[in-house]
Amino acid sequence: MRMNKKGIFIIVSLLIIICGINCFFYKDTYFMYMKSNYKERKIKVGYYSYYPYYYKDKKGNVHGYYHELLDTLCSNLNIDYEYVDVNINTAIEMLENEEIDILMGLYNIPNKNSKLIYSDNHIQFDKRYIYIYGDINEVRYGNLNYLNGKKFTYAAGDIKSEWLIQLLKYYGINVKPVKVKTKDECIKLLDLKEVDALSSNRINQGLEAYKETMKYYIGAVYIVGNEKSKDVIKYFDFFLNNSFTNNKVDKLRFIYNKYFRKGIIFRDIILITLSIVTIVGIIYMVIYPFIKKIIIKQRVTKNMKAGNFLLYYQPIVDPFKNIEVGFEGLLRLKDKNNKILTPFTFIKDIEKGDMFYELTLWILEKAICDYKIISNYENYKNKNFYISINLSFRELENTEFINKAIKLAKDYNIKKGSISLEIVEKVYARDLEKIQIAISLLKESGYKIAIDDFGVEYSNLSILEEIDFDSIKLDKCFADNISISKITNEVIAFISKITLITDKMLVIEGVEQKYQIEEIKKIVNKNVYIQGYYYSKPMNIEELKEFSLEE
Repeated sequence: MRMNKKGIFIIVSLLIIICGINCFFYKDTYFMYMKSNYKERKIKVGYYSYYPYYYKDKKGNVHGYYHELLDTLCSNLNIDYEYVDVNINTAIEMLENEEIDILMGLYNIPNKNSKLIYSDNHIQFDKRYIYIYGDINEVRYGNLNYLNGKKFTYAAGDIKSEWLIQLLKYYGINVKPVKVKTKDECIKLLDLKEVDALSSNRINQGLEAYKETMKYYIGAVYIVGNEKSKDVIKYFDFFLNNSFTNNKVDKLRFIYNKYFRKGIIFRDIILITLSIVTIVGIIYMVIYPFIKKIIIKQRVTKNMKAGNFLLYYQPIVDPFKNIEVGFEGLLRLKDKNNKILTPFTFIKDIEKGDMFYELTLWILEKAICDYKIISNYENYKNKNFYISINLSFRELENTEFINKAIKLAKDYNIKKGSISLEIVEKVYARDLEKIQIAISLLKESGYKIAIDDFGVEYSNLSILEEIDFDSIKLDKCFADNISISKITNEVIAFISKITLITDKMLVIEGVEQKYQIEEIKKIVNKNVYIQGYYYSKPMNIEELKEFSLEE
């Protein structure tokens, strides 16, 4: 059966993908393979006291850089280990004779007859210091001539110190070697002033009071095994290579920095802390508001779908004929306890969720539907009433909103002038030309346009010529000061004259007292209307069915 080119291409592509996956996961597969081969294996590791590489606490527990490094390597391979106390002088011989399996921290000294197997990766680059006893003020750093003729102590098997003694001799500085059994004995002799100097690493305990005269490098040290443990060395190498040469920030580097680069750890802690603070800051400043906005949107949308948002209606009354000419639709929210909340309690959620667009469309459609219901109520004689709702400049500048509002008017076949859109913000501060076009389109579709809060939000009278409005609404502050402030009365009279000249409606909001009604009736303008608690508080649509004005 012949295979077409497409089939061959698919097979080759799959093979390439499989090979790529195998290469990508090769290291982890190798680790798993090595682990499966070393279950229940136990190796013997030579222990010798050498602070901070190897040392024991008062309870006899082993600590130090070599110990933590070994423990990490063995735990990754599932290898168990035990320590065997060794003398550094005989440790290499014990390793060659397979009495122990591993030694940590040996120099790679070329020897053709050696049975030792060294790791390819070094585990430390040994740095040493010469410490002296004497008048510290007379000894300059690097002044090795001071050591000429001085007693220099070192522990048996300390090839680093032996190498230094030979180096000093080569430069004509002859020290008097004092060989003892252990490093602790060396420090004790220095404390007793029986010797003048010794060589050690800076971290060695007990040398804090002595003067450093020179720093020098001995060379790299390695993990060493034998024929019996060469596979363990091979694995250790694999692990070390992937940890150090690839600059991975992992446990091995942390262990090294813990003992020899404490400043790096402190720096890393600072960097990590700063990173965390930065991330938290980004989350708080960017991600959290974004997530919160989504949550708020979902909550508002859920309330819309569940019918928890309601429109309450407050009558707009002709004080001369004592009839309702309209109703303002005011948004309310029913909470889980069926308590009716005013916008004061939830408007911030709508703002933060950027839901004005969706909610205003919902309010508009709800008002259109409620208009048809209210128009069938028998208690209202005036069948030419209107319902007004608030509209912000955001919606007026939103072409999509304008198109949807026009579509709603068409779909519901609204009666011309039955729905009034009250502009509640500073129109003159926006794109006036765009708003004029939007208003023109809305009016052509049958909507009325009102300017809300005139005299408070608006201070530019030219707006009355620039916008094709049907009515002006005066803020409650004018009703509060009527008959009290002459300026207020003059402003009301002035605006009334404008509406009279232009044949527009004037609605005074916030009327609560009878004396306010009497003052308003004094205005010579039959197109002045009143809205406020004097006539009624906002009511739901069912309450509206039973409402009637008092004679």
